[in-house]
Amino acid sequence: MEVMDGPLNRAHQCGRKADRLLAQEKYEEAMACHGEAADLLWKALQITQCEQVQLSLELQRVRHVQQQRQIQESLRRARLSGKPVVNPLKPATSLPPTPPPKTISHPPASPPVRPPMGSKAVKDDKTRLEEQSTAIADLRKLVVLLLVENEHLLAENVRLKLENAHLRREPYVDQQSPHLTLLPQETEPVQNLSVPPLPLLHLPPELQVEIQELWDRE
Repeated sequence: MEVMDGPLNRAHQCGRKADRLLAQEKYEEAMACHGEAADLLWKALQITQCEQVQLSLELQRVRHVQQQRQIQESLRRARLSGKPVVNPLKPATSLPPTPPPKTISHPPASPPVRPPMGSKAVKDDKTRLEEQSTAIADLRKLVVLLLVENEHLLAENVRLKLENAHLRREPYVDQQSPHLTLLPQETEPVQNLSVPPLPLLHLPPELQVEIQELWDRE
């Protein structure tokens, strides 16, 4: 740090000295001080490893070089024109304020045309009602089919119960005494057994009509 502080401190001293000389209109000496400060900052830049410090030193060096060039350019122009040298680093005389740029007024843009309120909602409601009606009709058909299938299963259950009861009676008849004379009985085929009509479930009248029509088709 001592090696680095040496050229860095001397560069700062040269910069302050150049400002004083410039205020005294000693332009040649001020340019020399700015050049020396730039050289010292370059040396300090070579011995540091920190990127942030390197960036700061480089910016300071560039500033000194720019000030040196500005003073040199002012001297050259003054010598060519024969006019006294003006300090290039002093702020220029105040100029009359420039009027603010005129703004071009545009007519207010017309608001975008929007569709009438409620038109989209009405269409959505209509579509929703159609979808609900279709779903309800499909559900009604499914309910009717399920009820018809349920009636068939109930009838099949009754038929199986009758057949089971008939099969249970046959072993009992075979075990009777041989001395007993059994009268011949005409047995009705199982498949021709009549199934008593089953009452429909508690359903709306229109569903009962549809079920009865499907049942009659069978």
